[in-house]
Amino acid sequence: MSPKRPVLSEEDQALFAAAMDGTTPLAGRDRVPVRPARNQIATPAVLPPGIELLVEGDGQRYAARAPGVSRTQVAELRSGKIRVEEMLDLHGEPVDRGLDRLRAFLVQANRIGLRCVLVVHGKGTHSDHGAPLREAVVGELLGGCSGFVWAMATAVPSDGGEGATYVMLQGLRGGGR
Repeated sequence: MSPKRPVLSEEDQALFAAAMDGTTPLAGRDRVPVRPARNQIATPAVLPPGIELLVEGDGQRYAARAPGVSRTQVAELRSGKIRVEEMLDLHGEPVDRGLDRLRAFLVQANRIGLRCVLVVHGKGTHSDHGAPLREAVVGELLGGCSGFVWAMATAVPSDGGEGATYVMLQGLRGGGR
């Protein structure tokens, strides 16, 4: 329902008519239809080389770490003690678009030097086939985007629990922090 136009007083109507005196309406509509921009996210051209992450978990909650990352650092990440600097919410995204957004987000986060990000992918409770986006995001973090990952872990319940993943990023030159 559109909002109602305000009622103009007779005085305002007279002022408007006086202001429009001597004008002529345009012959035709001067509006050009504007096509909505295609909402595309550019896939990064270059991802850092992948690394093999050591993965721990029970299928529901998981953690992974790059070589040289201590279990203490992963425990801090897993417990939510490391401050999240930025969040990416992928709720409701198709898997392929969600992965494109994830890659672009990680490239940008790495470029600006973020240390820890939160990726919200959902638990898959509204999906007929488990948690395809969650599984795809975790697979991408362990695979194609592993070069960005210093450590990762299932988020604490207040940050989304099994529906979100903390990602501690490698440093700008590929080294950890």
